[in-house]
Amino acid sequence: MDELSQNNKEKLSSLEKPEKSTQEVPVSPERESNLGKEKDAEGSLPLEKKEEAVASLSQAISSLGPIKTSAEDQKLSQDIEAVLAEDMEELYKNLPENLRSDFKKKGEKTAQEIKTIITQAKVVVFKIVKLIKDWLLMVPGVNKFFLEQTSKIKTQKILDLSERIKKGKEN
Repeated sequence: MDELSQNNKEKLSSLEKPEKSTQEVPVSPERESNLGKEKDAEGSLPLEKKEEAVASLSQAISSLGPIKTSAEDQKLSQDIEAVLAEDMEELYKNLPENLRSDFKKKGEKTAQEIKTIITQAKVVVFKIVKLIKDWLLMVPGVNKFFLEQTSKIKTQKILDLSERIKKGKEN
């Protein structure tokens, strides 16, 4: 048994130490000449090869299916921002000047993150609630009951928006 373990140790040590090879792999003269023909003097592919590549890329892209247009994407972002901004005018006006811009930026960032969540196949509700709560926590002295209630109401409205969008895609 000791012989076996010694033999295994030798094999293992030989595997751990890779042999250094300085040999170059020879390229056949035919392949070498083909490589030279594919590229022109500037080092780029000839026009025919470029057209083939563009055609195959176009086929690959078209096989992916319909892609959301930026107008649809922008509309979704606006709808989410509208839901978040709903009933927040007075709260926003009462914020100190230094917090207004931060509150607005965080609200826009929150809307983008929510858009990412609702465009996925599985909508994770608690993530949306957490994002809205984190955004509303920027308001100094916010009532925790107001925070809970507002975040849940806005989450429900966003989920309704998400359902309308998904049903619209099915039709």
